[in-house]
Amino acid sequence: MRRLLSREGIGVSLVVLAAAALLLAWAAPSDSTLRQTSKVVYLHGASVWTAMLALTAAGITGFAALVLVKRRVVLNVWTLALSRTGLLFWIATLLISMIASRMAWNAVFLAEPRYTMMFRMLAVGIIVQVIILLVNRPVVSSALHVAQAVILWVLLLTTLSILHPNNPILRSVPSIQFFFGLIVLACGVAALQVARLMSGLVGSAQE
Repeated sequence: MRRLLSREGIGVSLVVLAAAALLLAWAAPSDSTLRQTSKVVYLHGASVWTAMLALTAAGITGFAALVLVKRRVVLNVWTLALSRTGLLFWIATLLISMIASRMAWNAVFLAEPRYTMMFRMLAVGIIVQVIILLVNRPVVSSALHVAQAVILWVLLLTTLSILHPNNPILRSVPSIQFFFGLIVLACGVAALQVARLMSGLVGSAQE
């Protein structure tokens, strides 16, 4: 287990965690309405929560980097790593969401407010990364990631849902919540491993 969680074992651990998430989604009970589509919805929900947590964590570490000047370099490395990890999971969320929409409604309604919000947040994430690459200053990077986290939550809290249900997992039966929690845990550990890999790459690039 220690070897899987070590930096050297990141690749293997990601394969194991991905397999675990897929197996849990397959074994999880299906919703009475969504039926087999539930399996994809499990993965969609877990990936979006993981992306949200990673981007929020990037905002928190970015704020800490602004306040703790002596720790700014280290905190900025982790801010970038968490943000890029969150962006990867956000892209995965968008792709999985399209699959789930196709299975549930036989179409992908890009005009649905939740999709619009997801594309806007994707654009924000890409713009933040481009500015950081062009400017390459820790203070700017930290401030941008704080702003990115604020924008994320403003969009989440103000975006209406038409087809997309609000908090379906929280209103589901305990068995569904249990399996969903396990899948989120697997995705969360996978995100942490990706962030650790990213932190090494960011640190090497800044040396």
